[in-house]
Parts: sequence; C-alpha cells; structure tokens
Amino acid sequence: MSLLNHLRNKSFWLIDSLKGGKIKNHLDEIASVLNDVNSPESLKIREQHLENLLKHAVDSTPFYSDYKNINNIEAFPVIKKTVIQKNFKDFQSAPYIQKQNYKVSTSGSTGVPFFLFQDKNKRYRNTADVLHFSGQSNYKIGNRLYELEVWRKHNKKSFYKSWLQNIIQFDISKLTDSRILSFINLLKKSKQEKNILGFASSYEQICQYLDSNKTDLSNLNINAFIANSEYLNSYTKTSLSNYFNTPVLSRYSSEEIGIIAQQTISSKEHFVINHASYYIELLDLETDKPVKPGEFGRIVVTDLFNYCMPIIRYDTGDIAKLIELENGQTKFEKIEGRKMDLILDTKGNIMSSFIVYTKFYNYYKLIKQYQFIQQGEKEYEVKLNVLDKFPYEKELVESIKKDFGSDATVTITYVDEIPLLASGKRKKVLNNYKKA
Repeated sequence: MSLLNHLRNKSFWLIDSLKGGKIKNHLDEIASVLNDVNSPESLKIREQHLENLLKHAVDSTPFYSDYKNINNIEAFPVIKKTVIQKNFKDFQSAPYIQKQNYKVSTSGSTGVPFFLFQDKNKRYRNTADVLHFSGQSNYKIGNRLYELEVWRKHNKKSFYKSWLQNIIQFDISKLTDSRILSFINLLKKSKQEKNILGFASSYEQICQYLDSNKTDLSNLNINAFIANSEYLNSYTKTSLSNYFNTPVLSRYSSEEIGIIAQQTISSKEHFVINHASYYIELLDLETDKPVKPGEFGRIVVTDLFNYCMPIIRYDTGDIAKLIELENGQTKFEKIEGRKMDLILDTKGNIMSSFIVYTKFYNYYKLIKQYQFIQQGEKEYEVKLNVLDKFPYEKELVESIKKDFGSDATVTITYVDEIPLLASGKRKKVLNNYKKA
C-alpha cells in the first residue's frame, strides 16, 4: 500500500473512531458471526438481533402492530415489493419518522421504481458489510477501486469524494471496443493495488473484446473482480480470471437491502450468506414452506438493522439453491435471478438460466448482444445483434430444441440494439409467457 493510500486508510478509521467507532464495531461483529455462523456465540447474536427487530416492528409500525406477542417469525407474512408500495407509511417506525433517515432507491430489474428509508445505524451496518465482503476479495480501504456502472447525476460521486476514496467511476452505458480499450489503458496507468466492481454484463463484453484482440494484461496488480447486479455466467467467470490472472467473484445484493451473499477468495464457487445482518429463508416457489438443500427456492430476507422501516420476510423475487457443507454450514450453490424470468421447457419444467447462456458461447465472436425470450408455452424468441452475418441459425435452433423440447418453436430476430433497463442492466433472459 502506498503512503497516500495508507493515509486514506488511517484517516477513514480515525474519523470513525471520533464518531464512536460505529463502523468498526459493526465490522467486528460481522466477522465474528460469519467466522462460524453455527457457534453458540454466533447463534446467540443472530437470535438476539431477530428478537429485537421483531419486537421493534410490532411496537412501532402500523403494518406489524397486529403481531404483538408473536415471537415466531414464520407467523409473519411474506411480503413483496408491491405490498410495501401500497402500505408505505404503515411500514415506517413512529420513533424514527422525524430522525435523520436516508432514501435508497432502485429501478429494479423490471424498471419499476422502488425506494425505502434507512436509519443511520443501518447505513453504518451496510458500510461494514461492504468492507467485510470486499475484504474477502483482498480489498483494503485506501486502495484503488474501479466501479463499472451507468453513472448519472443521481449516483455519481463528486471529484473530491472520488479522489478521497480512491474510486474511479467508469461509465459503461456505451461499452464499445474503444471504450473497453480505454478502460484497459486506465488499469495499465495505475501501478496501485486495485479491485474492480461492476456489472457482470460489462465483464462479459470485455471478455468478448479480449477474445478477438490480443492485449497485454501483465502486471496490472488486480486483487479481484467482483460482479454485481446480474448473473455471472461461467464463460465470463473463467475467461476473465484467465485473462487477468485473478479471482472473479459474484456478489448478490440490492440497493434497498444491502449485501445478502457473496463469493469470496476462500469460497470462489459458493456464496457465503450474510447471516450476520439478515435472517434469510429459502422458500418453496409456490408455498411459504422452506425448501431442502439441493432444491430451488425463493430468497426471502428479513433486514435485522433497518429500524426506520422494518422489513420482515421480504420476497426479493430471486431464486437460489442451497448446498450443505460437511461442517453443517449452508451456502448458496446457485443464484438464478428473478422467479418471473425463469424459463420453462415445453413440458413446463424449470430450466436453469445457465443452459441458456451456454447456447451462445460458441458464437461470441459473431454477436454483440443476445436475448432469449420465452413468448409462449412452447414458443421461444432469440434476439441477436450481430457484427456482420450469422450463418449458424439452424445449429442454434437445434441446440435450443435439444434442451427445451423437440416440439419447441424457435424464432431468430435480428436487432440493431438490445436496450438497457432503467437500472443500467441488460436482461438476457425474459419470460413473457409466465408474466402473461
């Protein structure tokens, strides 16, 4: 770590110390709980946080007031985003309404705006969560961090704040070849230790560029790439790791909640669940019963630290699969994305999005973008934005039919652009049939 970055690190912790060590205390507790989530000490801390949160919610919010004297979280309703939107004021805690709170918002993968308020302690906890999981990718406060996202006025840091935090905000709204080359040149200019945080789709585009352009990527001093907001497919994870000779990890988080799970240097394939800050359930796709390890279920989250707007049993809309390790610890083996965009074969069986992504790996040098849409029970559409020509239509259709059903109808549509969502993401898998 350079002298300037060392000063950044010391300054951050000095300021936190002067404010009572709020972030440091949270960070220590997170590390203690996640070090052994099933130890008596960890279980006691987690149970106490859950008990405190439930009591606070029923005592101070209109929405949960009917659940007084109920200590079993399974007796509370599973709620969705629409429930919070329709009953927004009823979720607000009376003692916190006049306090300093912070608005957090997301356009969501559906493009529907959604926001919550968070209290100051929740903000401290979120910062500590970020520091903990970033630390699990060898990041240290003060080191250079590149953030690849769609940057606009509402989310872009000031020049002074970016410099102070040693963050480079790189805009990816138009990630052309020349733009990718500019990013690589930025990495080459800096000899500092660095970490990269960005949309998985931007990493995929970088890999596609590198597949076709021989580029010197030696001595870049990158600790790790972290992919957020989107599904990280195996092609991108493997290719990026090979090109840059560094770990590539996936983070599962949301603007309105925080970091729910992440792959780490010591858990590169499975997601470490953030049991320290959330009570997390994996429930059946149709009922509110827990699923067993090895089964897909809905990710349902209770935020243990947002006292301003207590959110209990919030259905994120995403699905995952648990794996139980030999030591009894459970992790997410896979996180597949939103339930509404699950793809079905012609017999109605759920198909992993991984199957869809593999259909296009052989054609990456020919296509700029692709999108797979289920339009009907047995109707599928593939949108392709190609570089020039695509002479493999028949092969692609047959490959899709092999997994989705010989009776599938597959249409290839050529487009000039697959537009971004309001969130800056570009969905590769859609299910219009299930929505209908």
